[in-house]
Amino acid sequence: MYSVGVDIGSTYTKYCIMNDRKIEKLFCEKTPIRQKEYFENRARELLSEYPNASIVSCGYGRGNISSVKRINELTALARGVGYVCPEHELILDIGGQDTKIIRQKNGQLKEFFVNDKCAAGSGIFLSNVLNMLGEDFDSIDLTGAKEPEIHLSSVCAVFAQSEIVEVIAKSSPESAEIINSVIWQILKKSEPLLDKAIGEELLLSGGLSQLKGISDFADLVFNKKVSTSPDGRFFSAIGAAITAFKEE
Repeated sequence: MYSVGVDIGSTYTKYCIMNDRKIEKLFCEKTPIRQKEYFENRARELLSEYPNASIVSCGYGRGNISSVKRINELTALARGVGYVCPEHELILDIGGQDTKIIRQKNGQLKEFFVNDKCAAGSGIFLSNVLNMLGEDFDSIDLTGAKEPEIHLSSVCAVFAQSEIVEVIAKSSPESAEIINSVIWQILKKSEPLLDKAIGEELLLSGGLSQLKGISDFADLVFNKKVSTSPDGRFFSAIGAAITAFKEE
């Protein structure tokens, strides 16, 4: 039996195709603007390719596929991590619009903390800065990076972007220096959440977890062991796909 997990995020939509509880395919695409019409058609395409599959959606846009089952993204994230990285209990997920800390055990959500009030602690901040600099996400390499010399003082993403413009005008720093300082700022903004959830090790999830060298860079920020997974951006989609089997 096939199941399909669809995690509709603010920036990207992630898909997990499972067959008999085993991951067969993971892929993602940009989240469209006109979601309802697009995802209804997408659901029909998926059912055409995987007949009789159960489709479960999660994420911000989960309600835009009216013909499928839905699940809370925190529950999906816990189930996905429990399936892929069961040894990790504490997870930091930095999404396009918010930052989440969850604790899972055996795929069950035990506690969570969410900060969705400030873009300076989310992926959209990095996306905006990359657009400003004309740089690409896939070109970022944090391998061997140290604490950046450029420290952004603003706690608001809008003001921080203005601050970056001033820094560029005054000293013309390399793009990598600016990008590193932005990622440092995003990670730093999650520290208040981490203070609420005690744990010696941390697993990163979400798109940011796929950056080269992010583990060691995050180690410097948090002063604790930080791990990643090649499937880190797909945890919630995987959890959604697992839900279909749980509801058989």
